[in-house]
Amino acid sequence: MIGASKEAPLSVSELTAAVKAILEESMGRVWVKGEISNYSSPASGHVYFTLKDENNQVKVAMFRGGSRKSSLEDGQKVAVFGRVSIYGKRSEYQIIAEEIQVTGIGELLVEFEKLKKKLAEEGLFDEKRKRPIPRFPEKIAIVTSPTGAVIKDIINVISRRYRAAELLVYPVMVQGDAAPARIIGAIRALNKMEGIDVIILARGGGSIEDLWAFNDEKLAHVIYGSETPIISAIGHEVDYTIADFTADLRAPTPSAAAEIVVPDSRELYQALKTSRSRLSSGLTSIVKSMQERLDRLKVSYGFKKPFDFIEEYSRRFDDLSDDIGRAASELVGSKEEKTKQLSEKLGLLNPLNILKKGYAVVYGPSGRIVKESSALKPGSRVKARFHKGSIDAEVKKTSDKNG
Repeated sequence: MIGASKEAPLSVSELTAAVKAILEESMGRVWVKGEISNYSSPASGHVYFTLKDENNQVKVAMFRGGSRKSSLEDGQKVAVFGRVSIYGKRSEYQIIAEEIQVTGIGELLVEFEKLKKKLAEEGLFDEKRKRPIPRFPEKIAIVTSPTGAVIKDIINVISRRYRAAELLVYPVMVQGDAAPARIIGAIRALNKMEGIDVIILARGGGSIEDLWAFNDEKLAHVIYGSETPIISAIGHEVDYTIADFTADLRAPTPSAAAEIVVPDSRELYQALKTSRSRLSSGLTSIVKSMQERLDRLKVSYGFKKPFDFIEEYSRRFDDLSDDIGRAASELVGSKEEKTKQLSEKLGLLNPLNILKKGYAVVYGPSGRIVKESSALKPGSRVKARFHKGSIDAEVKKTSDKNG
């Protein structure tokens, strides 16, 4: 056994090295959980802290290049992965950390992804149903905490960019278990108010736990069902919540939401000036073009001797008038001759004209023309029509023979 002889005792360094070798070989790499205390991060980029629980503590060192997905601070619950070793100078054992995870965040992220997938499948994130944000809103509602920098930043930005907009601040809790219900109540109340053009849902930055109120499923459904367009402005640019995916528009920060929701009045004024200048330039160009055309007309042959053109076209007009007159006369004469011929033919066909030759038309008792003597009987009353006048008579005798 090493150092078992009093004739050859080990030095402290040798003992420490031996214990270190045994410890590292037997323990290997481990996961250890606890609470951070005495946290320090010097300019070297290394990280040092004490990991403790209710009864014991151990030193932890993470050298630059280790994996940690979030900032660390005293009081945080973490899980440390690394190898157990001994710091020879103090002869105290420590963990050389290779990875540090803040405990609790992993579970929240799993829950977040699960809810995100569910709501996406239900269509709450569908881009086609998202409502457009009004270009020139007259009344803007801001749902946020009434204190802090967020509300001040939003009011300052909107007031600077577009004073025509009216702002309505609806104060709510933005963190904690009661926050989702308060935010839901605010959105529902604003939807019942008239004249609200757009709602900004805002909160400053924070950890995933701080922003968790905006990952509420009921809140997501209320945002989805809102008749008033909603802009989400939760945390910093790298922060994403369920409210961001459900809202009609996501702004990376509250200040960015204030810039998005209203136009810049100075830019509008400049755009109007530019449009006015272009309109003026266009009109000037048109007037100049017309003036050039008029100048060309002034020097043209037709403009110099207009009466020559008038006389020429007067002659053409007279010639056309004569041609039209002759054609009309010929047409009228032809039509008159045809009309006369048709009239004569009709006259020949008129049965009344035959009466002029001494014939008569006989009408029977029924008033119909009698064509045969057999249609009458002795004693029948008849009427005979002559070329001039008519007579009533009584049939004395009938005969089927002519003559």
